[in-house]
Amino acid sequence: MNFLGGILLVCNVLNAQDIHFTQFYSAPFNISPGLTGVFPGETRLMGNFRSQWHSVPVEYSTLTLAGETKLPGKDRADGFFALGMGFNYDQGGVSRLNYSNFHVNGSYTKRLAPKFYATVGGQWGLSQRRFQANGLIFDAQYDPSTGAVDPSLPTLEDFSNRRNFFADFNTGLNFRFQTRVDDELVDRLEMRTKIDAGIGIFHLNTPLQNFIEDDISDISLPVRFTPYILATIKVGSNIDLIYNTMFQSQATYKQWLNGFGIKWHLNRQPGNQLAIQFVANYRSFDFSEALAPAFEVVYNGWRAGFSYDVNVSEFEVATRNRSGPEFFVHYHLAKVKRKRQLPEYKICPLI
Repeated sequence: MNFLGGILLVCNVLNAQDIHFTQFYSAPFNISPGLTGVFPGETRLMGNFRSQWHSVPVEYSTLTLAGETKLPGKDRADGFFALGMGFNYDQGGVSRLNYSNFHVNGSYTKRLAPKFYATVGGQWGLSQRRFQANGLIFDAQYDPSTGAVDPSLPTLEDFSNRRNFFADFNTGLNFRFQTRVDDELVDRLEMRTKIDAGIGIFHLNTPLQNFIEDDISDISLPVRFTPYILATIKVGSNIDLIYNTMFQSQATYKQWLNGFGIKWHLNRQPGNQLAIQFVANYRSFDFSEALAPAFEVVYNGWRAGFSYDVNVSEFEVATRNRSGPEFFVHYHLAKVKRKRQLPEYKICPLI
């Protein structure tokens, strides 16, 4: 019989391959490479952090850092290229199984109609998985004379390879509808309705996850599909309704995330734009998993959010309804826009 730690490692690989955030809409590179470059301004910097299950002994933590920029061009209002890069780190469990990934993104956005855009993106990444054997318990360490586990006994396991490396290829497609058509001298947020809909497809090359190099069984990372909708609908001079949804499917693992909320613009004047947002997020797969209220503040080029998961699954017996906090911070940099732009200096009007 293989050791329990190995079984847990295999389960981790097969059933929870990819990282996830409750505020998934704040980590666009993990939704779809097709969202690269789909933001207001010229450059965007992003950071996300999540801590989960720290009320039980198998705490999980996840970190994402990313940045992207639109490339200069003569007809930016009609189409443009964008580049991005990001870093993901995830760790959890008694074995400290962790995943680290560095990736680069590229995309092209084309204006199909005055209010309609399409973006196709690609992502190439280099990833590593590794684990620690310290703290794990093995069947060979069971002492029948005492009826208990003796950690001093040899494990009889080969841990010559505790890490693996693999390349990863992902792609995505995004469609954007927005009510704003032309460039403005200053964006006073008069036309704010925007809807992004698309899909991300991850692990096209189904990379191998084996820790044992001569293992005859191939443990591949399955393809993940993530269709989504991200919508902001203006319903008043200072009020927007928010709806974000994403469905993830990866082999037998399926997850559905929903977020309904409201955004209140406290100040829409140039240089002092301030808004707050409340979103009720709900995460589920085969059963209800978590409710997560989220609060967000937007001030000029800054955007920051906080959420806290309230566990409602059967695991609540151990967590006592607590799961963990999540934070994100974004910063947008934009060029000053002039009212009369020469054609060769058009600025992308995406909001």
